[in-house]
Amino acid sequence: MPRDKVTVVDIGSSSIRVLIGSKGVNDTFVVSGYGECEYAGFYEGEFLEEEKLKNVFAKAINDAQSSASVVIEKLYVGVPASYSFCKTKTITQNFGQRTRIVEQDINELYRRANEFENNDNYVLISCSPIVFVLDDGRKTLKPVGHKSSKISASVSLVYAEKTFIEKINALLKNIGITTVEYLSSPLCESLYLLPDERREECAVLIDCGYIETSVAIVKGGGLISLKSFSIGGAHISADLSECLHINFEEAEQLRKQLVLTVVPSANDDYEIIRNANVFPVGMKQANEIACARIEMIASLVKKCLQKDMESLPPMPYYITGGGICYLKGGADILAESLGENVKILCPKDVHLSKPNYSSLLGIMDKALKQESKNNGFLKNIINKFIKR
Repeated sequence: MPRDKVTVVDIGSSSIRVLIGSKGVNDTFVVSGYGECEYAGFYEGEFLEEEKLKNVFAKAINDAQSSASVVIEKLYVGVPASYSFCKTKTITQNFGQRTRIVEQDINELYRRANEFENNDNYVLISCSPIVFVLDDGRKTLKPVGHKSSKISASVSLVYAEKTFIEKINALLKNIGITTVEYLSSPLCESLYLLPDERREECAVLIDCGYIETSVAIVKGGGLISLKSFSIGGAHISADLSECLHINFEEAEQLRKQLVLTVVPSANDDYEIIRNANVFPVGMKQANEIACARIEMIASLVKKCLQKDMESLPPMPYYITGGGICYLKGGADILAESLGENVKILCPKDVHLSKPNYSSLLGIMDKALKQESKNNGFLKNIINKFIKR
């Protein structure tokens, strides 16, 4: 494969997606290959129907290879929030005299921040700055080249469960791919969706997917907090199915029609197709069912943020992912339940500007940047877990 292209894998809660691409102009991507395979997903940190996982990965990878007419030799795999966690740490380095900061100084700060080195349960997959502070109080995200007698770093470290990495490594090895690097999916999409100026202060990014929702607090170049829970858009369909006594496929039809911004009358209906016949479903009842589930999601988001919000200033809220963003008025109901303004974020690429692509394109953006400077402290850590 040409060196300017990378292949990334997004492990979603309803499908595995594989994208082969390179960087285009104006923050766009040139997509040369794509593969996707739906599967049972994961729930509370466990893959459902795990015995089928290898075939799901193989199909998505083979479809991407076929569409791009290439052989994939290396993958960047995004680690979902369910299989990872983040910590923050502040480290200070005194130089004794004013000196020009070099990359080695930053790597040493990162090394000292990594408190789970050689841990049996966790693998460091991201070490990124929230902010660096120089001896005169200046704050920066790019300290290399500055002169200072000391430097303090507030560092965000994201760890993945080692069992997850070992499982994916073994699965990919059976498919014939032995070089794999892991990236934090929530961090990748946060850095991709939110420009630098929005990350100077804290921001909340909610990714509500099919059966999984992640809640991240973003600042600078890293995550301050990362939580998740196993409820998403599929639960709205499940509620519609149970309460309205329709099957799940019909409930999925109905969910895609919902308009939660209107106040329906008793006679307003949605329509579902059953055996080529049209059946009416009361709009008022369907909307109430969907709103109740979104209100539950909002309460769980609040719970994820509760501890951190006690020590942080007010911050903007954003939502992405396919679970709520496609529901007309879904983000408005979430905002009302949270008591916060919530803005929908989509990828910047106009040809791929859909909220359910946020994680995939965030991983692609990070992988392309990492491929161009694949060295340093974190690379040495990752080397222990690639080429298996």
